[in-house]
Amino acid sequence: MRVLVSTWPAHGHLLPLLPLIRAAQQAGHEVVVASGAEGVTEARRRGLTTWDIGPSRAESDAAFRSRVPDLGAVPPERRMATVIGGMFGAAAFERAAGLVPRAEEWKPDLVIHPITELAGAVAAARTGARHAVHGLGPLPTEAWDWFGARLGDLSSQWEVPDLPATILDTPYLDNCPPALQADAVRAFRNRRPLRPTSGEVLPGERLPWNADELPYQRSLHLTLGTLFFGATDVFRTALAGLRDLPVNVLVTAGPGSDPDRFGPQPANVRIADFAPHALLLPQCAGLVTQGGASTIVAALCHGLPHLILPQGADQFANSAIAVEAGVALVVPPADFSVETVAHTATELLEDTALTRRARVVQAEINAMPAAEEVLQDLLDNPR
Repeated sequence: MRVLVSTWPAHGHLLPLLPLIRAAQQAGHEVVVASGAEGVTEARRRGLTTWDIGPSRAESDAAFRSRVPDLGAVPPERRMATVIGGMFGAAAFERAAGLVPRAEEWKPDLVIHPITELAGAVAAARTGARHAVHGLGPLPTEAWDWFGARLGDLSSQWEVPDLPATILDTPYLDNCPPALQADAVRAFRNRRPLRPTSGEVLPGERLPWNADELPYQRSLHLTLGTLFFGATDVFRTALAGLRDLPVNVLVTAGPGSDPDRFGPQPANVRIADFAPHALLLPQCAGLVTQGGASTIVAALCHGLPHLILPQGADQFANSAIAVEAGVALVVPPADFSVETVAHTATELLEDTALTRRARVVQAEINAMPAAEEVLQDLLDNPR
């Protein structure tokens, strides 16, 4: 069987797909990952067959900024729709132009794509392949209103006009634990739970620091993810609030970025560009992050609470969901300072109820169906 996985070119969108990709490979199926340049690079690093399709993440970002040079001028209630439609939605037309003809030639039996990636849905419709939409953890109930807003135009362009209606009966692989959010992306009617993971460890991969040399027993992981890591001032403020606490601060500064841009640090601070969550998170007592959906779920796979510093995109909604679930604290931009980071991080470490609740969600995650079971269900029950 041929499996086509089409995804937006970002770590946080590709990595949640890996359990299903590996399950398909282990079952003997042929798998291809289609993505932009950044996604292709990461997929190839993991030994996967790839198609370089559509704009890169950097190109999409630049195109969006040229169309919307001042996002701050957009009314707050319209910003999420503006970003998603102007970036993900606009890029889907270019991605489809490269993906659909290649898919029609290759003839996949199953197409899987995240909710953020509309071109994959068109490829499935045009080829008649089985089709599944992959979730990305906690997402607002109305998320399909944003991500699916351009699907009508795209479907008309590719002469699959029924797709905007039929996609809502397509299997939606929900990797959000119900305790965190029971109605993530409510629009989809054919929901199938899928156990999330915190990622995989490649052969020879190891942490970029020696845990035995760290001065404290407890550690916090600081990251701004793979899209917002360029916010150096946010990193500097967060570091200044964390480094004087009696805790190790393990920082990932962003894939391919320069860890030295933050200057000299005390012995309890270790900075690398990237470290696999599957190795890093078991060493941590909590996380301090921007609140990406996949990062929140990765933390809960290890029963870890969160301090969220939301920066944009869906992170404000994600942080509200995590706070409501009792697994996170949040410092909004208006309150962000060295002092508030230090105070709230101390609360994160001292409030045992946060960790207890995170471990309850961890147990719920462990009880969700594994990728192998979900893949077989897709093959046995495609509708």
